[in-house]
Amino acid sequence: MITVAYSLVAYRVDGLATDACDHCVGDIKAHLIQVPNVVGVDVTPSESRISILTDGPVDEHALRTALEEAGCRVTGK
Repeated sequence: MITVAYSLVAYRVDGLATDACDHCVGDIKAHLIQVPNVVGVDVTPSESRISILTDGPVDEHALRTALEEAGCRVTGK
């Protein structure tokens, strides 16, 4: 039997317009999905929230760097 454990963490961010277009949301997702063990990303512009689904340990610094490269700054969880 194979067991896979998933973890979901949500971040509050600055730099995400409440009316962000699909292209901008896609850019954020593209940056984050490249971080090892990230398997899903949900962006909620109206709440300035980005949720990240992982299937293993993830380097917090790598996540924050990817978010910054996408134009967002983490303000809280």
